[in-house]
Amino acid sequence: MAEPISASVVEDPNREAREFLTAYGVDKKTQRALFEKLEAGLPWDSFTSNSVPVSTADYVEDGFQVTESRYADGSVSVSRMQIPVKAAATGDFSVMSSPNSCTIGSNGARTNCIVDMWVGAVSMSFRANYNVVTSVVSSVWGASYSIGAACSASVSYLGRPTSNIGLLTVTAQMCVIGYASAFNLQVTLSKGIATESWW
Repeated sequence: MAEPISASVVEDPNREAREFLTAYGVDKKTQRALFEKLEAGLPWDSFTSNSVPVSTADYVEDGFQVTESRYADGSVSVSRMQIPVKAAATGDFSVMSSPNSCTIGSNGARTNCIVDMWVGAVSMSFRANYNVVTSVVSSVWGASYSIGAACSASVSYLGRPTSNIGLLTVTAQMCVIGYASAFNLQVTLSKGIATESWW
């Protein structure tokens, strides 16, 4: 999966979303219907993880556990949780595929783990430190986002609303329809499992 663009507003506000939908096999007719829906001020089904997909595919790619979901309106979501690896001992080589990757520490600690989602028109990500034994998110940072069809966008919240949650909220002023909207990406720790949600 291509990496999302950080905090960008492009000349064609739908270019990135079109490329995403094309890459995931959405035909031109369905794409037109999706952009008409967006221009009417209606969210795509993929804009919230509460929507029930018509199909899902789970796979591992580039060190991430990926869930690819397809929805009744033709939209697609791709959510990723970085798979932690054991940190190298001093002087040894790590099996990490990239610098500063997600590592396993002692007593359930997970450090520097990327959480991200992409639905074409919206992409968001951040890094988190958390513990799967205590179900505590200790810190979140490194927000990145791209909001299609937005005249402007900014981080309005990046933090821990409760001890087991890391949350990124981006507020955007939408150009075509002239309204403000908030987009959220969250990681939740519960019973030793980290799960991702967005809305």
